[in-house]
Amino acid sequence: MTVAAAGLISALLLYPAPQALGQTAARDPARIAQAPNITVGLISGDTGSTDSRIAADIATVLDDADRLRVLPMLGNGSVQNIADLVYLKGVDVAIVHADALAQTMQDNAIPKEGSVQYIAKLYQEEIHVLAGKGIASLNELNGQPINAGRPGSGTELTASTLFGALHIGVSFRHETDTRALELLRRDEIAAMVVIGGKPVPLLQTVPPGTGLHFLPIGLNEQLVDTYLPTSLDYQQYPSLVTMGHSVDTVAVGAVLITLTTAADSLRAKRINRFVDMLFQRFDQFSEPGFHPKWSEVSLFAQVPGWTRYPEAQTLVNKQDQSREANLRSAFGTYLSQTGQSIEGLDPARQQALFQDFLRWRDRRAGP
Repeated sequence: MTVAAAGLISALLLYPAPQALGQTAARDPARIAQAPNITVGLISGDTGSTDSRIAADIATVLDDADRLRVLPMLGNGSVQNIADLVYLKGVDVAIVHADALAQTMQDNAIPKEGSVQYIAKLYQEEIHVLAGKGIASLNELNGQPINAGRPGSGTELTASTLFGALHIGVSFRHETDTRALELLRRDEIAAMVVIGGKPVPLLQTVPPGTGLHFLPIGLNEQLVDTYLPTSLDYQQYPSLVTMGHSVDTVAVGAVLITLTTAADSLRAKRINRFVDMLFQRFDQFSEPGFHPKWSEVSLFAQVPGWTRYPEAQTLVNKQDQSREANLRSAFGTYLSQTGQSIEGLDPARQQALFQDFLRWRDRRAGP
């Protein structure tokens, strides 16, 4: 672009057409003044991560003109995201790994008990340990250099927790995933740890015949309290997993969190609006074009040991009450249709009759 062209564009931006000027000038000051009160800053993962794609989906679905705008930000891992949420102005909500959330509390990195609350438990992110030729098990990584993301990142924290629980001593490197993959191809590191919702796009770029492969992670008593069992399949990674086989691994949960906030504050008002819109429009995430990990999300799932943000808890309670009312109504219909009554029955018989109703309802629902 020439300097003259750039100058012309600048002039057009600074001095809009007369008809447009009259239409927008009166509204702009009010919109500018209101912007901080309707904008929610959402910090997630780095470029290309599952978290960053989920954040972009949230920004798209929850956008509500002059009532709510979600501003997604690229973060530097779960640990830093928590610190940014606590200390950085403009960060209202964060997506973090559940194990990083627990670890920061144990390390007293969160200022006080109850300062962080969760809005919703999200999806599971699989732990991928990609190894080079000649490495057949996690134990063979003992004493070897492996990549675990940026220093202080959620990936490093999870990798440290994982290998520590398995009593495997490794030497961590802190390259980007792209750089680590190149080092792995050249046998300069023994393995790399990548945490993300399967399939991770970068790992899908590995061509066949490289000898690179995933190492299995079995769920044992050291890991069962923190991680969930899952697997990596040929369908997601045809160049890394043999057809007809899968590789066992574990997954860590992602959580949408915010801070405890005074109910009458501007911050609470905009986060409440964010939460309301998330619940109202949640079904839209199942539509084509959004990340497949949304299929794993239930806004009603709990995060043990943590307090849910009050507005989210209120909406969950309303849904529970609505479900209970619908269930009671359906139970009454069932009793009427079958000519039964619970009047005069002892609690054990009432419960048995209710279980009969649930089985009847499930049969009607079909497969």
